[in-house]
Amino acid sequence: MKIRMLVLLLCLAAGANVPCQAGSQVRLAEDGKALLPIVVSPAASDEVKAYAAELADYLQRISGAPFEVKSGDGQTGLAIGRASDFPLLKPDVDLSGKLAERREDYQLRSHVQGVWLLGATDQAVRHAVWDFLYRLGHRQFFPGEHWEVIPSQPQLTVEVDAFEHPSYASRRIWYGYGAWDYAKEPYRQWCERNRCVQGIVLNTGHAYDGILARNKAQFAEHPEYLGLIDGERKSTKFCISNPGLRRLVADDALAQLAADPNKQSISVDPSDGGNWCECENCKQLGSITDRAVTLANTVATAVAEQHPDVYVGMYAYSYHSPPPSIPAHPRVVVSVATAFINGGYTVDQLLAGWSAKASTLGIREYYSVNTWDRDLPGAARGGRLDYLQQTIPHFHSQSVRFLSAESSDNWGPNGLGYYLASRFMWDVTEADQRDQLQDDFLQKCFGDAQEPMKRFYTLLDGGHRQPLCDDLVGRMYRLLDEAHQATDDEAIQARLADLTLYTRYVELWLDYSIAKEAARQTAFEAMLRHVWRMRETMMVHSLALYRDVVNRDKSVSLPENARWNAPAEGNPLKSSEPFLADELARIRREGIANRPLLEFTPTAYSDDLVPAMPLSLESGKPGSMGIYSRSPRNYYTWIENSPATLSLSITGGVIYQNRGLTRIALYPTAETEGKAVAQAEVPPTRTPETVDLATTFTGLHRLEILAGGGARSEWLSEAPFTVESSFERPGALHGRWSLYFYVPRGTTTVGGFGQGVGRMLNGSGELVHTFSGKPGYFSVPVPPGEDGRLWKFDHCASDKLLMTVPPYLAPSAAQLLLPREVVQRDQQK
Repeated sequence: MKIRMLVLLLCLAAGANVPCQAGSQVRLAEDGKALLPIVVSPAASDEVKAYAAELADYLQRISGAPFEVKSGDGQTGLAIGRASDFPLLKPDVDLSGKLAERREDYQLRSHVQGVWLLGATDQAVRHAVWDFLYRLGHRQFFPGEHWEVIPSQPQLTVEVDAFEHPSYASRRIWYGYGAWDYAKEPYRQWCERNRCVQGIVLNTGHAYDGILARNKAQFAEHPEYLGLIDGERKSTKFCISNPGLRRLVADDALAQLAADPNKQSISVDPSDGGNWCECENCKQLGSITDRAVTLANTVATAVAEQHPDVYVGMYAYSYHSPPPSIPAHPRVVVSVATAFINGGYTVDQLLAGWSAKASTLGIREYYSVNTWDRDLPGAARGGRLDYLQQTIPHFHSQSVRFLSAESSDNWGPNGLGYYLASRFMWDVTEADQRDQLQDDFLQKCFGDAQEPMKRFYTLLDGGHRQPLCDDLVGRMYRLLDEAHQATDDEAIQARLADLTLYTRYVELWLDYSIAKEAARQTAFEAMLRHVWRMRETMMVHSLALYRDVVNRDKSVSLPENARWNAPAEGNPLKSSEPFLADELARIRREGIANRPLLEFTPTAYSDDLVPAMPLSLESGKPGSMGIYSRSPRNYYTWIENSPATLSLSITGGVIYQNRGLTRIALYPTAETEGKAVAQAEVPPTRTPETVDLATTFTGLHRLEILAGGGARSEWLSEAPFTVESSFERPGALHGRWSLYFYVPRGTTTVGGFGQGVGRMLNGSGELVHTFSGKPGYFSVPVPPGEDGRLWKFDHCASDKLLMTVPPYLAPSAAQLLLPREVVQRDQQK
């Protein structure tokens, strides 16, 4: 973690040549003239000389003054280089770089005769240069020229005294599907300029297949090294109980290090998937995780004897995500995956379990996976600013020191999140400055247009995620148009153009996602044609979209000459015609015209729930909660008299039987420490089990069901049984379901958002709305006499999120809980 020391000191009044203490304000340029040279050591490496030249270039672009780069001892001027290259300078911190964990450390210090930009290594010097420019106002918010901000400061001064050490030793935001060639250099620049790189290169990728490929002859000679499956030695997982296999893998690691002595780590992470060895000896080693750790320990022991500074990396992922029962070697770094978790664990539980057995941990994150989020607003973790603000410091507090986040080349929806994450990873305390960092982004990127763009980026923030529909697209276009009219600045207009093209992509994806039959193929081609043409904005991950969508959607197709890897010449989808101002204006104008906004105003309700019984509501045929739930699902119930026992039937593992136990916990609102008063576990056997939960509390209770493999629940008690269905907490009901909701007295419109098919019935049981399956907002008038009654979602699929009435659903009137203020108000009418 970095240590900042910003001090303003006055120079002594006597002679101009008297040195000033550290942290003095220094003039760098005035009126087109540089006042100090850039100084490199005669022993400087070629890399440091290149950084000095780049610094000179940027200082000239900022100040208008050409800066000389010359050789010297660093006592005067802007001294840039390794601390060891300037023996006359005496940093008050250790910049020797002897420890791998300190190789990114650097010091920035202004003094009366110049500035130090001193690093422990060449990499640290590069960090120092870009941090120095950052402090002068330079920003590289996203990759590419449009998103670089270079201030104009003809009167250039600096005052700094800072020692920097990163919170995380490795900080990676990387593209899961790779990138087109044009995106590689801008991405590299962004990583370097935001210090989002690996100080220690930790290899943790799946390694078994590579070991097999490098040692084909040995495996052919020793088939017993392969895993035993159904009586045959055929698995690409190893027979880890075999000592010869363990020696082979250790020798393979040593051979890799002999071929590349600069390697800082070796991966021994298992290959993906199952098919672990079924032999008795392997079973005696313990769990699958124990086997993977056993092999990693063997390799780490062998490597440490010859290369004591080299790490051995592996994931806690999938079959080997549960914590082991054996300790890991001190040089084994285990990176806990935040998805694909077996055993029903939470990430925090994995961190706690693994930290008890491993010295050093990493996190394998998923900020964006194109197949999951398709570059849509708020759909990925990388676009959830509150998630980034919370998790990056939290993981660090759990002794995690490596963070690798699979992401996408989608800077439209996730760019602000990626930028903030890079700041938080370097210094976790900057998470407390999120608001200031966001304001800095908006002011520097959008100037006079920052107010509408603040609202635009709120729409993109997954913490306030809006459903994909005409209203969202329409709002995005309207805000971009407002921003466009607020400024004539060409740099800002270029950024607005990028975001206009991103919004057009969202619009085209919406059309494609709901189209059927021939219209779907047409919409698919229109979307891909736009994705290719806008590719160099890097607003969406065009490579991933072009490669992957057609492979997963079997209702569309592409001829060979239109595939992602087909040459542009002759490819009907690959036009590189630039977007001109008139076309961008037309896109915004037509988007506003074609995408109408909501017709109702949302109403906020409290979560202080009480039984609806005082309202004497009536319901018809009891409804159902659907086929199953996935983790997590919260229900709400009410205990009138205690002690009491709640009973329900749980069937675990209805979807996956390898995702661990279904865990059930009961939380009374009145329990001041937020603790569960009853807990139960159900195995993933797909067999119903009765669960009894006892409580001594009265009032509102929350029932939490964690079921990564899917669970079916049946309520066996007479107590209320209610689920929330709001934007903040969607019901996430699977299969067909039918549930009642309450329309308070005086309500004129039932409004919300729906996706999937179904029907809405009013209090008289009359059909008032049919859901076609197209995602979108619904607005249903409430006729006189139909307010103050229970309405019903009937035979529905997917979510129906309520926005103008209390967002709580139940199978019957007797099982419904409502906000206290609604019950009290309507009871009096």
